[in-house]
Amino acid sequence: MAVDTLLALAEAVQTVLVVSDEPALASRLARAGVRARVAAEAGAVGINAALRRGAELLNDDGHCAVVACVGDLPALRVGCVRTVLQAAPPGGRCYVADASGVGTTMLVARGVALDPRFQGRSAAAHRASGALALTDDLLGAPVARARRDVDTEVDLGQAVILGLGPATSALVDHGTGRLGAYAVITTTGITDDRGQPLAVTSGGSRLVLPAAALAEGLRTLRPGQRLHGVHAAGSVLSAWL
Repeated sequence: MAVDTLLALAEAVQTVLVVSDEPALASRLARAGVRARVAAEAGAVGINAALRRGAELLNDDGHCAVVACVGDLPALRVGCVRTVLQAAPPGGRCYVADASGVGTTMLVARGVALDPRFQGRSAAAHRASGALALTDDLLGAPVARARRDVDTEVDLGQAVILGLGPATSALVDHGTGRLGAYAVITTTGITDDRGQPLAVTSGGSRLVLPAAALAEGLRTLRPGQRLHGVHAAGSVLSAWL
């Protein structure tokens, strides 16, 4: 979900900054095609402290407008991001409430401090702090994709209806709209009666391993190779090292 969120953001803004101490995150994002800079947390504790640090780094680089965004918007598209940015007034802060109206998915600051209030009843917290709520009337169009964060399986089903980005879509059984099951799988070097390669889980279940499910760089597999995988209905949806 974070990859799909970042891919949409990267098309709409000049610089994408991710604040994280996660090892090798920069290389993982690059392999996923995400154009982003990764900055260390430097002692920032919690999402709001991390967002403040990110905003300060961007301001130091000369960016006067900053948009903070949650990472669980798998249906987000560049058009929604641009609609939000175009509606953001100069010299102030504004926010996009999530689909429930309780949380916040985006916070924009132009020429002022970001002052993020994410987590919990963050929409009310941002409103109380003086940020403007970007309603559909102010935006000029509904932005359901920018409001649909995913906290539950029901939320995911609604995101599936809106249309998922490629990274999340690869993990979903589109027959049911539900996430596939994770497993460590092992290639077997044999095929089924239709010529499809087979893999096996640690529990002994055989799974079809379509070539389209393989991550970049895994087009040629050797028997006995262990992979991470997500599967549903007897077939691997996505597999990677």
